[in-house]
Amino acid sequence: MRVGAHVSAAGGFDGLVDRAGALGVQAAQFFLSSPRTWKYRPLAASASGPVTQAARLRGVERLVVHASYLINLGSNDPQLVTKSSELLAAVMATSVEESLAGVVLHPGSHKGSGFSESLERWRQAVAPTVSIASETTQLLLENTAGGGASMGRSVAELRQLVERCERQNVVGICIDTQHLFAAGYDLRDRVLADELADELKSVFGKVAVVHLNDSASELGSAHDRHANLGEGEIGLDALIDFVHHEVFQSADLILEVPGAGDGPRMEDVVQLRDALANSGVSDS
Repeated sequence: MRVGAHVSAAGGFDGLVDRAGALGVQAAQFFLSSPRTWKYRPLAASASGPVTQAARLRGVERLVVHASYLINLGSNDPQLVTKSSELLAAVMATSVEESLAGVVLHPGSHKGSGFSESLERWRQAVAPTVSIASETTQLLLENTAGGGASMGRSVAELRQLVERCERQNVVGICIDTQHLFAAGYDLRDRVLADELADELKSVFGKVAVVHLNDSASELGSAHDRHANLGEGEIGLDALIDFVHHEVFQSADLILEVPGAGDGPRMEDVVQLRDALANSGVSDS
């Protein structure tokens, strides 16, 4: 289990490595290209050689990419699906080339056409990316908060999405705790939280990445609104109890919290690391 954070990639690979190193995290998540445009312009190369090597020199063991929020593989708009498929494949190709740990993807929205009805076009759209991914640079499907026509709001939906991928050995999952809570999974109930973790273990074997976030919205709200740890509806103790489960044993715990308004701070990282240590879990 590694403590990590989402960091800005301003300044290219060297900029994000410097920020991650300054935060003292072991894992960093970032956007490989601007999440606000369809034009793919990957980050400037590291001046000191392979970015994974530069990161390890700063104590950052794993680098994870978050795919653009513009991508929607489940849409009933053929042009949008084509653009989404091409952009995701480009991101994955660079990630494999740079030996990054994985690409986190919001599965998309079926735009009202229905989850089951969208699965075949989703499968076709994700296929080019799955063909590029590797066991060391996986495609990681993230659960959603459940709003609107989003796909992947439950373990059952994530399972169906993974099953549609032709090379399931290169596909994993990313679990966002705030999204779980917003989708109706009450992580404050220890019994229910343990049952959920057991289900994740049974269905997927392990979780590669956890977006460890508190929730600024109520249980079952379907609203994607993150809060700093201990400042939301879930609470720090419940979050730490949840990630105690063995399904998260080798996961990267990525903070996507607001901090003071511009993302995770050193104090957020220290808070998480101290909470893990006090509960008997060490990051390694």
